[in-house]
Amino acid sequence: MASFIATTDDGFIVQLSTFCGKLGTYGTLVGVSAAEITSINNDLSLMAWAVTSQNQVQSFAQNFTNFKDLLRYGHGTDVLSQVPTVPVLDVAPALVDANVQKRFSDLVKRIKGSPKYTKTIGEDLGIEVAHTPFDPQLGKPVFRTTFSSGGHPHLIWKKGKFQGVEIWVNRNDTKGWLKLDRDFHPDYTDKSPLPAVGVSAIWNYKMIYIFQDEVVGEWSAEQSVTVYGNV
Repeated sequence: MASFIATTDDGFIVQLSTFCGKLGTYGTLVGVSAAEITSINNDLSLMAWAVTSQNQVQSFAQNFTNFKDLLRYGHGTDVLSQVPTVPVLDVAPALVDANVQKRFSDLVKRIKGSPKYTKTIGEDLGIEVAHTPFDPQLGKPVFRTTFSSGGHPHLIWKKGKFQGVEIWVNRNDTKGWLKLDRDFHPDYTDKSPLPAVGVSAIWNYKMIYIFQDEVVGEWSAEQSVTVYGNV
C-alpha cells in the first residue's frame, strides 16, 4: 500500500472531506492538535467553494459560447431560447494561505511518521490506497476535445496500460454512430472534411479502450464539438 493525494480537483475535495471527517477521531492519537484540525477544515471549506465556483463559471462560459455560436451560425432547426444567466456564487469562506495541497501533504507525512499510526487508520483517513491488479475490463477512457490549427477536432486521451482506443463519431447526418479510427499514440485529430464554408455542424465522439487487439471495458462519456466550414 502507498499514500496518495488525489490529482483531480474534485477527487482532492473528496479526499480532504474524508480526511477532515475522520481526523477528529485520530488526531490526539497521532499527534495532531485541535488548531491543526481547525486549520485543515478551513482549507477544505475554501477549496470546496473554489472548485464549486469554478465549475459554475466554466459551465456558464460554455453555455454562453454555445449561445453565441447558435446566434451567429444556427444549428439546423435549433432556436434561441434565452440568454444564459450569470451564476451567483456563494459567499466565500475566510481566506487561507496558498498551497493547501502542500499543507495537507506535510500533515499526512507527519501523521504517517507517528508511532501510533497504522495502515488501518490511514485507510480510514483516506490516505492509503491499495494496489489492485490491472483489469482491462474495468477500463473507461476519459478524453477532452480541442481543435487543431486547421479547425479539425483534436481528441486528447490517456493511454495508460492499454494498447490504444477505438474512436466512433456521430456527425448528426442521419448515419448515426460510425467507427472512425483506431488510435495507438495519443492524441488524435479528426481530419475528415469540414462542413462547407459558412456552415456549422455538431460532431459527437466516444471511444473505448483496446487491449491485445480487442476492445475492452466501458465506452467513454460522449463529447460534442461544433465545427465550422473553412473561410
